[in-house]
Amino acid sequence: MATSKPAAVPEPAAESDQRATALPLYHRVYANLRARIDSDWGPGDRMPTESELVDEFGVSLITIRRALDELVRERRIERVRGRGTFVAAPPLERELTELTSFTDEMRERGLTARTELRRAALAEAGPRVAEMLGLPPGAAVYAIERLRHVDGVPLLIEQVEIPAQLAPGLLDEDLADRSLYDVLDARYGQRLVGGTEALQPALPTAKEAELLEQDRAQPVLILELVSHTASGVALEYCRSVLRGDRARYRFEVNRQRPSLSLVTDTSPHDPSASTQENR
Repeated sequence: MATSKPAAVPEPAAESDQRATALPLYHRVYANLRARIDSDWGPGDRMPTESELVDEFGVSLITIRRALDELVRERRIERVRGRGTFVAAPPLERELTELTSFTDEMRERGLTARTELRRAALAEAGPRVAEMLGLPPGAAVYAIERLRHVDGVPLLIEQVEIPAQLAPGLLDEDLADRSLYDVLDARYGQRLVGGTEALQPALPTAKEAELLEQDRAQPVLILELVSHTASGVALEYCRSVLRGDRARYRFEVNRQRPSLSLVTDTSPHDPSASTQENR
């Protein structure tokens, strides 16, 4: 249990006193706890109880709860009903413009990735997916659903559709432990080199919340990706649902950039961001 108090960082007395009197009580408690999270406590450490914090800081329960609420809002801590309050793991920051294997990327970060194959079947492409893949409606596709875990915690649900005519016999492969992109490249000579991706926050369905082990009121990130080969053939449609508290995506921008066009449809169904990623 995380209960130790770190030594305060010495400051000039006048400056420190002036700042202390200007800050609300809850913010002083919040700042103290945040500093301890950053320096002394690690992900998964149990925080002192609210009553212990009341005794420690000599303030009201309302003040303690307001400070904790601020830390919850910043995703630095998480409350678990019946168990207590714990230091939260920092979100995984990923680049939307890099071509990397999910498993390899997690390994490089020192994290353990595990994939649960939930579905792998021959299906018919719906009108929207067919259009995105350049197929006639009802064309045969391989529908693959995988649940990705990182360090034992579910991170994302991945739903993929691949034109069956471009990868015959794909379902015979190990789609749980092997990279799908590696399989497409090694067996079929279909190397995916890039694509377009759209990202949008949303609330999860009841099933998505259950699989991701989160509350339905907690937002998720929905990514829709269409990947293509070097010759421009659209080979993969992928819809990913990510826990909003465990993932953060980073974009690099420059001042000199092409003019932006107005996007009138804000649904995640139209890919709008360039991306390259190995699944």
